[in-house]
Amino acid sequence: MMAGTETGRYQRGYALPLALRLFLGIALLIVFAIVAAVVLTQVQGRRIAGHAVGKALDTSAGVQREFAQRRLEQVQMAARLIAADADFVKYIGDAGSSETLPGLGDAGAPDTGSMRDLLGERSREFALDVAVLLDASGNVLASSDEAEAFERSMAGDPLVAAALRETAPFSGYWRQGDRLLQAAVVPLAQRQDLVGFLLVALDVDDALASSIAQVAGADVAYWLPGEGGPRLVASSLERPAAEELQRAVASAGIAAKGDRPLALAGEDWVARFAPTAAAAEPGLGTVGVLASSDQITADYRALLNGVVLAGLASLVIALLLSLLLARRVLKPVGEMAEAAEAAAAGDYGRRIDSGDSGELGRLARAFDSLLSDLREKSDMEGYVGHLARFLPEPAAEAATEVPQSVSAAEPPRRQTLAVLGIEFRQMLGAADAALPAADAAAVVERAQALLQSVASAQGAQVSPAGAARWWLAFVGADRLRDATTAWASVLHECARSGIVKPAGALADGELLCTSVGDDAARVRLVLGPATAQIDRLLADSLPGQLLLARGAGDALAANLSAGALGAAQGAYSGKRYYALAASALPAPVAAQTTRVRPVEARRGSDRLASGALLGGRYRIISELGAGGMGVVYKAHDLELDDIVALKMLRPGVLVDTVQLERLKSEIKLARRITHPNVLRTFDFGEADGRSWISMEYVRGLTLRYLLGETRRVPYSAALRIARQLSAGLAAAHAVGVLHRDIKPENLILEANGNAKLMDFGIARPVRRDGQGHTEPGTFVGTPNYCAPEQLLGDDVDERGDLYACGVVMSEMFCGGLPYPGGSTMEIYQAQMRNEPVRPSELWPDMPPELEAVILRCLRCNRDERYASAQDLHLALTALRA
Repeated sequence: MMAGTETGRYQRGYALPLALRLFLGIALLIVFAIVAAVVLTQVQGRRIAGHAVGKALDTSAGVQREFAQRRLEQVQMAARLIAADADFVKYIGDAGSSETLPGLGDAGAPDTGSMRDLLGERSREFALDVAVLLDASGNVLASSDEAEAFERSMAGDPLVAAALRETAPFSGYWRQGDRLLQAAVVPLAQRQDLVGFLLVALDVDDALASSIAQVAGADVAYWLPGEGGPRLVASSLERPAAEELQRAVASAGIAAKGDRPLALAGEDWVARFAPTAAAAEPGLGTVGVLASSDQITADYRALLNGVVLAGLASLVIALLLSLLLARRVLKPVGEMAEAAEAAAAGDYGRRIDSGDSGELGRLARAFDSLLSDLREKSDMEGYVGHLARFLPEPAAEAATEVPQSVSAAEPPRRQTLAVLGIEFRQMLGAADAALPAADAAAVVERAQALLQSVASAQGAQVSPAGAARWWLAFVGADRLRDATTAWASVLHECARSGIVKPAGALADGELLCTSVGDDAARVRLVLGPATAQIDRLLADSLPGQLLLARGAGDALAANLSAGALGAAQGAYSGKRYYALAASALPAPVAAQTTRVRPVEARRGSDRLASGALLGGRYRIISELGAGGMGVVYKAHDLELDDIVALKMLRPGVLVDTVQLERLKSEIKLARRITHPNVLRTFDFGEADGRSWISMEYVRGLTLRYLLGETRRVPYSAALRIARQLSAGLAAAHAVGVLHRDIKPENLILEANGNAKLMDFGIARPVRRDGQGHTEPGTFVGTPNYCAPEQLLGDDVDERGDLYACGVVMSEMFCGGLPYPGGSTMEIYQAQMRNEPVRPSELWPDMPPELEAVILRCLRCNRDERYASAQDLHLALTALRA
């Protein structure tokens, strides 16, 4: 087969290679394009350079006029200020009359000396170069630049004549001999009587020209007409250049219009002249703006030269590149680029076909093979993921068959534990023969489920201890604090579920943990002094009371406020023990839905066993967990051939229609939400006297479990979870649903890292037409995650959920709560009195942008929080891991 292929390849005959043909065509186009571009750039560049010189002169001339106008306004302002000084005018008027100043001059003659002194003071005060006082006829009374005032008249001066004629202020350029000045003339009046005129002026000199040049970017020069031609009176040029300019202008004259080229210091210059005053006053000279055309066009010449060199270099490079690019077929390259982009987006369905036997053909076939492998891998992952949904829960199914006390073989070890002993004494009466066995088992089942849910939320191990007693074991540095929180949660759940409060005891110490018996009947044992202390304390403890062993009490006393620990007398022995005050109980942690394992209780209760059929549609696979209000099962939907989660109210808890209506409200609200980050709710129904909700089944871990393992979530993972939380919440708010109980227990993470918001059990519409679930003045939710308005029982809106998001983010990123407190009142008081704990105090590496987002969510005033979950999501999306 190979031989045949080779023979066919050489029978095609000789022809120019496609690469060479493409190269020759592309090379001709490139040469023509580059040569044309260079020629056009040269022509256009020269034209642009000429325009640049003209534009520079236009700009500079405009700046010169603006500068001159502002300086003239400065002179006018000085003249007005002096003329507005009533004392000055009065003094001048008095000095002009010999009757008011007797003995200070010839009889009837004005006191010119006093006038000159006062005029000198005003000149220095306003930094004037010349100041002249004139009488009403234009005769000079005093001048700041003359020691004595000689009798002369300035009535013939054009600027003064205009002021005399109109008896009004005038300003403009003014010539005094060989000096060019900017001057202003104003009348001086006293009580409607004209006293005289004041003329003030500033020199047009080299300093002025230099100032204008610095702003304009071009040089400036002023000329006055003289007998030998124009004479330079001021310029911004250095002295040698100024002298050369004087000679050039003297020989060539001043152009009336247009731009005149000049040669100065070996460079080409362009000058533009304009009269300083109106054409009727040629004696006031000319102003010229000068720009070095060589300097202005230097960059353009360099650019043009660079274009020529770049054109030549580009020609060589383009020819080489065209030779390389011509050897490749562009179509397969484009197809592969599109396929690569689609693969990056998760679409592996593209196919690439190429019959070319060259390098691109080989590459195309290899790329198509790679896409095929990716498609297979994607399909396999989807198939395995689908099958995994039908697999039983490893621990849940074991719970339906193995009693709680049975475990795998456990190697003996010593471990420091805090042991919370709990005794439900009312259960001792449940064993009475008069009570049916199923009802007695249900009582034990409810207590077991309650303790199991609290233990799961606190990361504790629960073990039956016989005689209506259970032990909850806690490990870690915070084990005693966790144990007291669990006790508060037990009391809270008992009150919520209508269970009589148990008696409690707490001890701490090193215990031996082991297991005894064979595989068929293995029992886990925890032995040590602490267990003996628990037995003695439980005998003396009253329902609702927590007694502490001395070691545990001493350890807790260091971390509790004064009065939190008191002394109580044992109910049986009369001894005195540490007792935790009810006011010092920490805020309870909401019970986490977990598995309940005791087989004996389940078999005799109304719980659904594995394999049971509900309503002819759902076959129970396993029990996933139990909470205060309901039990959750994993079930197979036989009609849709899918795995779902079924949540049902306990028969023993459903005592009236209120709770049933609440369950119906939950499904009505939650089924509106369809979003990847919200656990979907499918249907509601009743069968065999049971009410249930079918929901999306997700195998994963709750955020509370992650926090219990690591205290805080790594930044990149936490940021992803926060974004998903805000996105799911925005979807819920978009359909008008509030959650009102956002907390780590209600966020579950799938194996692929996708987070889903669940448990809309206390959700309600954003806007209600009538009375909702919550009575005025009460609240629902978890105190640590409730906004101030929610704790007060006020009506809440979307911003209450955003506050809870801020608390969850603080816990995720920093491992701590913003407002510590042991009770709802303590938390509310902390919110009202204190600022939240800054996240950067809990985690010093907290990015400032993220801290600002969290703190804005935690504002006590809801108007200062984000307006919507979508706004919060946008803020989180702007952050980067």
